[in-house]
Amino acid sequence: MANEIYIKEFLSTEELFISCLESILTAIQKSISHTNQCNVLLSGGSTPEPLYKLLAEKKELVSQVKWGLVDERFIDSSGEFSNEKMIRNALGSTAKLEGMVYDSSDYSANLIEVNESYVSFIKRTDIAILGMGSDGHFASLFPGDESSEKILNSNEKAIFNTSAPSFPEQRITCSLQMLLDCQAMYLIITGPTKKGILLNTELNLPIHKLLARRNDIKIYYAD
Repeated sequence: MANEIYIKEFLSTEELFISCLESILTAIQKSISHTNQCNVLLSGGSTPEPLYKLLAEKKELVSQVKWGLVDERFIDSSGEFSNEKMIRNALGSTAKLEGMVYDSSDYSANLIEVNESYVSFIKRTDIAILGMGSDGHFASLFPGDESSEKILNSNEKAIFNTSAPSFPEQRITCSLQMLLDCQAMYLIITGPTKKGILLNTELNLPIHKLLARRNDIKIYYAD
């Protein structure tokens, strides 16, 4: 399967983000032109943040998109580990961003509310931007986590709670099927270690289960 993975490689992250931005903007414009709407799911972490800041410069287009999260840590949205906080700061005030933490005191009740709020994304997601951890996880679907394994082997389209191996352990994530059904998917990775993990499909990590189910993922890589 490794030979089937096509990666767009760049000499620098700056080149990577410029190229990725152009492709995403084209996909957004296409979606708005065809359906008068565009639903986009974004991943947290430090890797994609420069891309979101570039997107923020396209204020008129950003304001036409409904933005959501691929996954989140179950913490207050004002916390330093919050994906929502980082993305809001990067995209700017014109972005209509739907977070995933509504009740930071009740993990189960919050999940019910997220599923209600994310109905439009569950029905249709036009673009999903993913990252990958050094353990081969994507979204908040982790190797060795019982909840993640169930989601990876399910066809259910919904939002779920999972457990991460490091703080903050309580996570919220879109299901595999929900991401598989999106119109266009981008995966951004940096560094040779992650590239090696990505290409070593014998490890059978969550990222490999994603790649096995969808072969048109646009993978962008830079050292």
